[in-house]
Amino acid sequence: MKHRDTHDLIGGIALTVVGVFFGLYASRYTMGTAARMGPGYFPIVLGWLLAVLGLLVALPAWWRQGNPIRVQWRNLATATACLVLFAALLQAAGVLVAAFAASMVALVPARTSVRQKLVISAAVSALTVGIFVFGLQMNVRTFPW
Repeated sequence: MKHRDTHDLIGGIALTVVGVFFGLYASRYTMGTAARMGPGYFPIVLGWLLAVLGLLVALPAWWRQGNPIRVQWRNLATATACLVLFAALLQAAGVLVAAFAASMVALVPARTSVRQKLVISAAVSALTVGIFVFGLQMNVRTFPW
């Protein structure tokens, strides 16, 4: 049995669907011109560009042979768990603790030492606080106290 390149086929179709959605959704706004852009210009152009790029990925994949998809359930479970944990901890513990805990959970499948996981999680949480709290000045709780 011949397997199509399902990885690129599904990825290309997903890019096309997202691009068409944003291209159509943004068409409610005024387009404007290239010299005087309206609020819909940038999302419309990027949406349709994404749709075309998705087709350029998906169409050759239809005729190309590839391997069947193998879902890595452990990685999927840890990625989902770290997102749920971050959302659950954000209000109660603050962004610093939530980012640290979420990145520790995300690193469960990684074959690194506990020390490396702690260093990576500390760096991720520091970057998260730096970007969102100080850089973007988002009104989120930083610390649990």
